[in-house]
Amino acid sequence: MVNFNKRKYVFLLLLFLSFIFFPKAFSQPIVKQVSCDPSEPMPQSNVSFFVGINKNNSSIDQVCLIVQECMTDLCSIKFQNLTMNYSYSCCMDFYEAEFKGEREDATQIKYHVEILSNGSWYVFETGFIDLLDNPNNANDNNKNTVPGFELVLIIFSIVLFLVLKKRNL
Repeated sequence: MVNFNKRKYVFLLLLFLSFIFFPKAFSQPIVKQVSCDPSEPMPQSNVSFFVGINKNNSSIDQVCLIVQECMTDLCSIKFQNLTMNYSYSCCMDFYEAEFKGEREDATQIKYHVEILSNGSWYVFETGFIDLLDNPNNANDNNKNTVPGFELVLIIFSIVLFLVLKKRNL
């Protein structure tokens, strides 16, 4: 029983010393939630981003949202670094920023959040938002998918073929 108590005290002493000498390790902010409005935006539209951050006893000096527009497997070299504004606090702090899409051919938005807290920058996981197809960007191939005039030509040619064949008999 004595060995268990000594191990317990040594563990608690090490834990206490780690809180004193490494406070940043325990006070790092954490991004808990990222959402956007509209949830399914179109290319070249305005998108509002909302980020919920759990401060974990740290002070947040600045929150940035890094946004890139992407096509299927290729992201644009140009990115936007948006400073997020403090919005409100309930169970965590919320920040918001507005993004204006520029590329007509974009199919996704790639983003990640960076937080300046206690003099250190923290970079968080990258996320993607799929964009809806823009109906104004329809390809010429898609315009002819509805049967119409072609069907009339096919029926006319079949009737003409049958009439000519009947005359030859």
